[in-house]
Amino acid sequence: MPLRFVCQSGGVQYTGSGCTADLGRREVHFVSDNPLPYGAEVELRIEWPFLLQGVCPLELRMWGRVVRSDEQRTVVTMRDYEFHTCGSRSFNQASASAATWSIVA
Repeated sequence: MPLRFVCQSGGVQYTGSGCTADLGRREVHFVSDNPLPYGAEVELRIEWPFLLQGVCPLELRMWGRVVRSDEQRTVVTMRDYEFHTCGSRSFNQASASAATWSIVA
């Protein structure tokens, strides 16, 4: 899944994008053009592949620390996470869509 990251290390801020290679309970492995520094605090924003109520795009925000990084892959241990809605669609549109559905018996 596509992702974006923001990272702080030694007073320097790193930003970039990449793609998840493996997403687990406690870690995420991802590939990016620039490896992140070991031990850096990082925020990841991962594009979630499913829509909320079939209408609203989601992203998974994760915070953690870089525990491994090389030219091919970065591994972040997750400290916290939450889902956020994003994009131009809203719950109002989801409610309107749901209201047009009817059950036929």
